[in-house]
Amino acid sequence: LAAIGQVALRGGMLDNLIELTAEQLIQRQPPVIRKELSKFSTVRKIELIKEALTLDMPECSHAIAEFFSEIGTARSERNEIVHRTWRTTDTDEVKALVRVKHNEPEELVRRVTAESMIALANRLLDLAIELGDWKMTANNANLRRSAKAPGMPTPVWPLNPPRKSAKDIARRSTTD
Repeated sequence: LAAIGQVALRGGMLDNLIELTAEQLIQRQPPVIRKELSKFSTVRKIELIKEALTLDMPECSHAIAEFFSEIGTARSERNEIVHRTWRTTDTDEVKALVRVKHNEPEELVRRVTAESMIALANRLLDLAIELGDWKMTANNANLRRSAKAPGMPTPVWPLNPPRKSAKDIARRSTTD
């Protein structure tokens, strides 16, 4: 039960940061657009954030896509743990998560252990922290762009994304 609680709490932390980040992006829009964007589901808000970060840092587009893919996977795993029906298995350490439908046999979704759930909880927390890092990197990218205005000195601080993708590095080496 403690492991389930950790998954729920840390998943909630990630979802709250997603909501706050989306709200920050939405506030930049005119009122009519803000009203519509605020109605987006969490999944659509994640897409909004992903697109905004990619626009701010196109040179990191693959790393951003990989990061948001991980968010999707972790949130899906969290939803299975929190919202599926639990069944016992041959051992006390392993539990089965099943999908139950009317007039159909139960379908095994996955097997979990306390250790696998704590690993997911830790991954959810890491992703929340990384989302904050991506926000800071985007702010840095915007500052660099504004500092490149005519008559301004070239900025000396580097753009340091929280992760790199081999695909982004390969693309840069072919365009340099």
